[in-house]
Amino acid sequence: MTQPTPTRRRGPGSRADENHPTRIEILNAAVTLAERDGLRSLSIADVTAAAGHAKGTFYVHFRDRTALLVALHRWFHDTVFERVITSTADDSPGSERARRRLLAFLDACRDLPGVRALLLDARTEPAIAAEVDSRNRQATQILASDLGASAHPREKARILVLAAADIAARESAQGRTLPAARTALLEIV
Repeated sequence: MTQPTPTRRRGPGSRADENHPTRIEILNAAVTLAERDGLRSLSIADVTAAAGHAKGTFYVHFRDRTALLVALHRWFHDTVFERVITSTADDSPGSERARRRLLAFLDACRDLPGVRALLLDARTEPAIAAEVDSRNRQATQILASDLGASAHPREKARILVLAAADIAARESAQGRTLPAARTALLEIV
């Protein structure tokens, strides 16, 4: 008879993987609270209570509140970037693909919870400022690849990325698309 493999116990300092169901529940609760109350008022106690877990469980999945905020921001942008790239994968590089990517970004933001918090509040949250800047640079690089015919493709892409984030946040706040803002954005391309 073989001995059962002992279960590794979690203790202080141990971490569960990124796809652990409890981690996902904590992230979902955090997004819901961030959408309702903003990132600044997001507390570990509130998040764990909303997720239905003990406060100590939080620390198995995140070092601290900053790690949670970074994980939220990464989840949001990973999801949006995947949708944008997937929806334009068969398009030829150029200004038309840039327009489709901007619309795909805006549409993805309309589908995801927590947009206002993760786009607007994130800009002023010191804990994730570097992550915000990194994602904006990544989006700028992706979009600039379609604007090579422009005089200043990287600068134009940067302006478009920031404008698209602003429009997404405004659409989230108003609960509807803003056709005039979208049209103006696409005209810049």
